[in-house]
Amino acid sequence: MPSMYGTLDEANTYFATRLHTTAWDHASSTQKTNALYQGAEIIDSLNFKGCKATVYTALETDIYATQVTLRAAEAAQELEFPRDADTEIPLAIEKACYEIAYSLLDGVDPTLELENLAVTNQAYAGVKTSYNRDQQPIEHIINGVPSFIAWKLLRPFLRDPRSIKFSRI
Repeated sequence: MPSMYGTLDEANTYFATRLHTTAWDHASSTQKTNALYQGAEIIDSLNFKGCKATVYTALETDIYATQVTLRAAEAAQELEFPRDADTEIPLAIEKACYEIAYSLLDGVDPTLELENLAVTNQAYAGVKTSYNRDQQPIEHIINGVPSFIAWKLLRPFLRDPRSIKFSRI
């Protein structure tokens, strides 16, 4: 069974204190759970700072840990969080998962959103679509996150894509 950030009960509590929750309120428990699983998958596809807590612990225990040991530690923790020395999943990550789940239940399709970024004009009669390929993509959509609110919560945890990590072997 896949893992998710937070629980269905915690997500229900979160949405009980938020405005404009029609998509969440009208979804079944199964749909909500599936959306939370998919939200966790979207979150785990991003490139975060640090390493999984299990890898961090393995390196703290043995600074000369082998690749085999580190891969086993990586596999032992299904989700990307907690990270480094943390033992708990940050609340911001759980909230981001809830927001992504809500967007998915509300009908937002990350793939379609990405494809529609370049559309500048559509017509029905005569079927005409114009594209502007010079447009700067919206950061959260280009990264597959269907919710801007979730993106704001996730952004502080992301690795700088322009940074380079050196390791001494």
